Order: sequence, then C-alpha cells, then structure tokens
Amino acid sequence: MTAKYCVFLRGVNVNGVKMKMDDLKKAFAGMSYAGAKTVLATGNVVISANCGESSVMKSDIENNLSGFFKYDAHVFLRTSEELEAVGAASRTMCVPPGCHLYYLICDDSSVISEISSVFASLPHQAGEAYIPNNYGAFWVVPVGETLDSAFGSKILGSRKYKDTLTSRNMNTIIKISQTMRE
Repeated sequence: MTAKYCVFLRGVNVNGVKMKMDDLKKAFAGMSYAGAKTVLATGNVVISANCGESSVMKSDIENNLSGFFKYDAHVFLRTSEELEAVGAASRTMCVPPGCHLYYLICDDSSVISEISSVFASLPHQAGEAYIPNNYGAFWVVPVGETLDSAFGSKILGSRKYKDTLTSRNMNTIIKISQTMRE
C-alpha cells in the first residue's frame, strides 16, 4: 500500500545552498518515488511511497540529494495524516496579532525537550511562545523577528541541530497538506 509523504529539506535556499525546484524534481525523478511535486521554494517535496519504510526512505533520499546537489542533505518525512494532525493542532494555537506561527519539525523527542529548556532560558519578545507536540513543536514569533529573536538565532541556524531540526511557517504546512490531498 502506498502513502503520501512530504519530504522537508533543511537549509534550502539559505546560507549559500541554492536549489531550483525544477532541479529538485529532477533529483527525485532519479529516485524510486512516484509523483514528486515541489511546494513553494523552501525545499518541500510531496511524494508517494510504500508505507512503513520511512527510515529507509530518509537515508535513501539524503544520500541521493547529497550526491545530486553536492551538499550535506538532511530531510524530514511526514505523512499526510501527520501533517493533518499538525494542522488541526495549529488551529487551537493563540497567535497574537503581528506574530507568525512556525512549526519545528524534529524526529527526536529528546531534542524537542532540550529545545524547550533552551527556549525557557532565553529572553522572549512580546507574544513569543514555544509549544511542543507529538510531531515537533509550535513556535509563535513576531513577524520579521524569526532569526533576530534570541531563540531563532540560537536554534534555527545552529549546526548542532542541522540533522535533527527544520522549521516551516504554518501557512506552508497548510499549503503542503492541501497539495497532499490533491
């Protein structure tokens, strides 16, 4: 049985890693995953694949992308069901005016706990919040302050988390979920 997955790439089109979405589609065309569709230009690819092979898929995709683009690829996989659950949870979040809601995608619950401690130890901007959940964590941050906040600058750009964490604006997650339903 096949399922739809979103492959989230970390660090695409930032810090010198330039990647055209047409090239990303070509990279996936060379792999065994059906119907690759890119969503926006932030490294999101919707694919169809056999259920239950996510750890094998992750390694395969990272190896192929690393070879194709000549960079250290790190990817995170989420099923359509997982993203629907994230979307449903996001609708319960209180996001103050002038703030964005981000989703931190992480495959390691200990990292989510560690980041919770880091968040608690830092100064916060008005309205900023960190809320862990089953598939990662939500982060509310003032518009335009994503990388300027103490938390964003310490966590999102950190090499320490390059293979365990990536983030997306919830608007992107919702757009990906819509694409997965098509």
